[in-house]
Amino acid sequence: MTLFITTITSFVLFFSPLAHGKTVRLLVEDSWPPFAFKKDNTPVGMSIDIVRAAFKNVDEEIELVQVPYPRCLAQTANGKFVGCFNSAHSKEMDKDFLFPKEPLFKSKGLIIANTVTSKIKIARIKDLEGRTVALPTGFPFGKEFDENNKITKMFTANDQTNLMMLKSNRISFVAIDEYVYYYYLKTNPDFKGQFQVALTMSEEPIFVHFAKKNKDSAVLMKKLDMGLAMLKASGRYNEILESWVGIEGQKRVQMFSRLPKSHSYDLQPVSIEDELFWDENVETN
Repeated sequence: MTLFITTITSFVLFFSPLAHGKTVRLLVEDSWPPFAFKKDNTPVGMSIDIVRAAFKNVDEEIELVQVPYPRCLAQTANGKFVGCFNSAHSKEMDKDFLFPKEPLFKSKGLIIANTVTSKIKIARIKDLEGRTVALPTGFPFGKEFDENNKITKMFTANDQTNLMMLKSNRISFVAIDEYVYYYYLKTNPDFKGQFQVALTMSEEPIFVHFAKKNKDSAVLMKKLDMGLAMLKASGRYNEILESWVGIEGQKRVQMFSRLPKSHSYDLQPVSIEDELFWDENVETN
């Protein structure tokens, strides 16, 4: 009984607010919808909702400071701020940052075709050689795609512009994050029925990274891991994802890990009944 009480007491003390009620200030990037962006000068986005909910699970109050991502990196590298998101884990990042066990989410890159270019068979990244693919500046899509110099890459300011060019057949293909793609399908009715997912690429976990030079990083990282695990075990996590990409978008994101690398169902509207059929009948890996 004594051991049990001690364990519970330690748990409560560990997960009590940091530094006796001190508000944790985290940096978040400001221009990557649907993950993190500004609306009416307020931070909004899928990642923001996830981070807020995770820290709420462990009774930690947070304040978000929104800055461009390069500044997000610089001000956590020097330890001025304890953490920043959204970040991919790499060996280069390990120099200055710590990464928790739990990602905010995992996301795959997609190659999107339009109603014309969907007739071209794209079964692997190599099939894109000699073709033009538009993609946002600075976003990685995996070594195989990024380092293939035979693919003509058109770097642009944002994903929405790329989809508009694809819709008007000004370009052949778009490389885009899957959550970004379904967010724009949800928020732009003119895009419905215009595109096809031609290929899925590598999956990337996205994290809050923490500063090695900040004394609070280790404790907060453990708290975030616990809060995220609790969130993902609840229905609230999927509610957040669905609020940003829609029910069908979220179901399709989950399906991509189970379907062949090329599929064409995006050109036609898919009913909820069809989605449920896939969920019940497609074999998992």
